[in-house]
Amino acid sequence: MSIPFTDREMEKAWRENKSVFDNSNKKQRKNPHRLLLFYAVECGLKATLMRRARKRRTDLCQEIHECQHDLNKLLDYLGARKDLRLPSQLSMKKIRVRDGYDERKFTPGDLNQMWRYGGCCAADNITDENLEKKLLEIASWINEELSRP
Repeated sequence: MSIPFTDREMEKAWRENKSVFDNSNKKQRKNPHRLLLFYAVECGLKATLMRRARKRRTDLCQEIHECQHDLNKLLDYLGARKDLRLPSQLSMKKIRVRDGYDERKFTPGDLNQMWRYGGCCAADNITDENLEKKLLEIASWINEELSRP
């Protein structure tokens, strides 16, 4: 069972996590910084969802429970522009095993896990830097949404 958080706490987490990311040195950003950006975006999307659904607590918002960490699902629930979505299929470098290689494919709902454990994206034409740019686009959209009265 998840810990319930209020709408104010979610908005504060959005602002504070995003602020720490923004204040990091752009030239030295690595995946731990991107992980913080991921969580900022997740909090911002959930805060936006709670505001629209007029829910004051995360445990009272069924969509949050259904989405977990899947930013694309949250974007879909919010009816956001399709161009904000992350790629639906991601992958990491294959793991060498005795008789070949094991694939490591995952969805955007596991992106936080990849970065949390030190992994790097190795999907075709998708880099960690590309994902960071996409998360920043989503963050900009969140900022507009949460600035509305």
